[in-house]
Amino acid sequence: MRAKTYAEPQHACCTGTLDNCKACKEKHNCLMLREQLAFYNRLGVSQIDDNTDADTLTNIKYLWQDSTRTKKYDPSWNYAEDNTRGYTHPIHPYPAMMIPQVAGRLIDLYAKPKAVVLDPFCGSGSVLLEAFIRGYDSYGIDINPLSLLISKVKTTPINYKQLQNGLENILEKVSTTKKINNPAFFNIDFWFKPRVVSKLASLRAAIDLIRDKKIRDFFKVVFSFTARVSSNTRNGEFKLYRIDEEKLNDFNPPVIEIFKARAEQNINAMAELWEEFKEKEAQVNILNEDTRYRTSIKDGVVNIVVTSPPYGDSKTTVAYGQFSRLSLQWLGFNGQSLDTDNRSLGGRLNINNLHLGYSSPNLRYSVDLISRIDKKRARDVMAFYIDLNKCFVELNRVTKRGGFLCMVVGNRTVKGIQLPTDEIVADFGEHVGFRHIETIIRKIPNKRMPSKNSPTNKTGVLGATMTEEYIVIMERIK
Repeated sequence: MRAKTYAEPQHACCTGTLDNCKACKEKHNCLMLREQLAFYNRLGVSQIDDNTDADTLTNIKYLWQDSTRTKKYDPSWNYAEDNTRGYTHPIHPYPAMMIPQVAGRLIDLYAKPKAVVLDPFCGSGSVLLEAFIRGYDSYGIDINPLSLLISKVKTTPINYKQLQNGLENILEKVSTTKKINNPAFFNIDFWFKPRVVSKLASLRAAIDLIRDKKIRDFFKVVFSFTARVSSNTRNGEFKLYRIDEEKLNDFNPPVIEIFKARAEQNINAMAELWEEFKEKEAQVNILNEDTRYRTSIKDGVVNIVVTSPPYGDSKTTVAYGQFSRLSLQWLGFNGQSLDTDNRSLGGRLNINNLHLGYSSPNLRYSVDLISRIDKKRARDVMAFYIDLNKCFVELNRVTKRGGFLCMVVGNRTVKGIQLPTDEIVADFGEHVGFRHIETIIRKIPNKRMPSKNSPTNKTGVLGATMTEEYIVIMERIK
């Protein structure tokens, strides 16, 4: 399969094309700056003072060329009929989860003995669990507190008999407690009925009395699921949409029964993990950090990165923050912890980092095309990829030479233009010191996203969402 990409310009890129450009004596004669400015003027943003004559700037005009990267479709990666709910993988739903078979197979293929695995966008911890059951130490990074909680519980074997006793104690306390002060977070009455609030408050109070942190966290995950299911939100939505009024009148969720059933299901899942891996000594390190910046991981300690970054900015694709908000509010989080979407990749466009987009000719051309249709959407796209590019600098720092980066991405469509994310991330990787090995294309038979969406928000106007994923595999060479 052939893909198209734009050739790099023949002249070299100046290392000072940012704030230093304003003071540079050569800025009016700089070829790189002229092309860069033309590109960003099309987006409606400029990082140079107004006295630069925009009318003299040239447009980006690179010639098409065939991609030389190895790319193939391999149906053995589809896993259409496989069970994706083994061990503790299903303890809590989460948007766009990587299926265990893909994560496990990548680890099996590229992890050497005693390897350290990293997932810099760990989500609900699927990669971390697959690394753990294979005996590999791992790091998981995320900025979403709910993600960190789920990942920690998912990868921590707990004696299921203790969990069964814990559930009995919780249910007993809930049944005997007469009065609990209800929380008063913003819009609680909009998203929860009064009876539901009372039941959830009783459950939360009983969970808080558990002394063992591992057991307490286990039941917090169950509680989070219960809060979501019991809320006035539509089923199957990741974003916050309230149930229609006519349906809301008949909506009376049995909160305690939901909690009990889910707890029993999760205890059974944990029993499987406990019986098989209670003696495992592999370390799972969960980090509340941001891969765009320097993390606490030491230089060159990671042997293999297996990850699936967000498909785009959270405001227009998968809203991880909205998905998590109600659970986090019930768990006592507030402030910045609830602002995941704005703090995620592409949450804000920082014009001081615009030069990062220049490391991918595929990105420049794609955004240029989108900007001809909608400058605001082009800026949103650019903001996401600039943030993603920043992560590659950190991944290069923490990965050993000869280590592997396996990134599962989707090529979403914006304004009718498909973004070649697989080529863009390969550009990013090669720019910082990785070598592209191959890209594997797989169908997504069970992807937890709708097969159709409404890109224009007009009734009846639908567009196809992603039906394929691209597994981009790279090796760190410098």
